[in-house]
Amino acid sequence: MRTTKNFTILAGSIPEKSMPQRPFSPLTLQFCQDFAHQLQHHPIASEDPAWATFSFWLRPRKLESYKKLLSFPENRLGRGLTFHIAPANMPTIFLYSLFISLLAGNSNIVRLSPRLLPKVQPVCEILADLLDTSTYRSIKKQNAVLTYGHDRKITDWLSKKCNNRIIWGGDKTILEIRKSPLPPMSIDIPFADRYSFAILDSEYVTDCSEDELKNAVHHFYLDTYEVDQNACSSPRLLLWLEKKDNSFASAQQRWWQTLTIEIQKYDLADIKVSRKYAEAWKFAMHIPEISDFSYASNRLYVYTLDSLPQDFTQLSGSFGQFFQYPIRKVEDIIPYVTSKVQTITTLNIDIQALRTQLIQAGVTGGDRIVPFGQAMDMDIIWDGRNLLDTLTRIIR
Repeated sequence: MRTTKNFTILAGSIPEKSMPQRPFSPLTLQFCQDFAHQLQHHPIASEDPAWATFSFWLRPRKLESYKKLLSFPENRLGRGLTFHIAPANMPTIFLYSLFISLLAGNSNIVRLSPRLLPKVQPVCEILADLLDTSTYRSIKKQNAVLTYGHDRKITDWLSKKCNNRIIWGGDKTILEIRKSPLPPMSIDIPFADRYSFAILDSEYVTDCSEDELKNAVHHFYLDTYEVDQNACSSPRLLLWLEKKDNSFASAQQRWWQTLTIEIQKYDLADIKVSRKYAEAWKFAMHIPEISDFSYASNRLYVYTLDSLPQDFTQLSGSFGQFFQYPIRKVEDIIPYVTSKVQTITTLNIDIQALRTQLIQAGVTGGDRIVPFGQAMDMDIIWDGRNLLDTLTRIIR
């Protein structure tokens, strides 16, 4: 760790001159495997499964599948230096962002919020130690992870140096960072505020076995409670596909009863309870579509709607707050799949058929459709972009 007057370098060093590489170079792939191995065997991977998930994400077979997503792979080269603004509420995202750009053949500077340091310091130490070895001296010279507060001058300086700028953290962060101009040929890759919802088959929930139900509820828990519903991909609204009358009533009762048992392990700090209570009052005052409210201790609030507001992205709670509404057919969701909608998680829904319906309808949102348990799975294709293509250039 090296501290200057304005920022602290946690790993690597700021590149003096960016040296683009071919995507998936042998040295980069070796570096990925060595880092994944060390992270996997560090105590932090046992303390927080999200870090173990990242190390598994770097497995060779997965990276080989990503390599196949590149068009014209033999003519590709990294674009240069990528400046990453990492989010403060999702600790692992900085690693995904860094390694995707590294695999694409770029140099990197990653800015971490000081608020994030207590959660990521051990990971940065693993990264720093590996970069300090003689094997990876060339990678160290081209990559840095650093931290500083809200300092416009530093952001201006780093923005002027970069060929790509990746901004995580939502609409307000994007607007603020964009006050720092980029060079004319550089590109912004923003990840704005998004909204996600779920579609469940009511009949399936009513008729499935206890083991099947517990498995579905557990995967739903991973998509939501594990990240305090902070992720853009975490569902806030559950749409119950009700092909037969009254299947919604029995299905949702069985679902929430099973979830009530699953969430007993959820760490509900006092600050979370306070925020949930404040949000509940806000919803009661500003969302007239709410027809019923129920709760199972402070770990679960459920708001039943008598209709869907045209902009249902306002239905956004945290720490275990969910809105629900029955629908008669999957096509009913099409008018609501706006550009704000990112992920649609599903239970016993034909994903390919739904994807085809959305494409044929020409919707502006709905970039991902996945089964329960995969909402948090980071991918090279994110928010409708192939990040490998975006972060590289083709030499023809």
